[in-house]
Amino acid sequence: MNLTTTTDEMVRRLGSIPDELTAATCFGTPIERDGHVLIPVARVGFGYGMGFGGGSGGGSDEGGEGGGGGGGGGGNATPVAVVDITSQDVVVKPILDTTRIQVGAFMLAGWIAFWLLLTMRTISREMARTRRDALKAKA
Repeated sequence: MNLTTTTDEMVRRLGSIPDELTAATCFGTPIERDGHVLIPVARVGFGYGMGFGGGSGGGSDEGGEGGGGGGGGGGNATPVAVVDITSQDVVVKPILDTTRIQVGAFMLAGWIAFWLLLTMRTISREMARTRRDALKAKA
């Protein structure tokens, strides 16, 4: 397979992504149980990138040619809620991601600790400088 064929195939596949992203991507297949209709809901994201190179003759030690290429993509789906529909009511039941909450709490605690320690260090250095200046003034 040559570079042009590979590139054309990659562009074709990446171009079809917006057509494939519909409401069915975020809302799963409804499930019916005991008078309840449950619809799973997810947060869906995707990204992709491409890169190419080039080259030609004349460089450092040996003449040169060149080449390049590359591309990739990825996506994820995270469950966020379940819609529970009955004949009397519609309830949205959120799904909490406790790991994400804990990581956020640890990041916040680390950020606070960093700034507290930096402030304490600055204060102690300024106090030491003030004492040194006072001792030099007495001498």
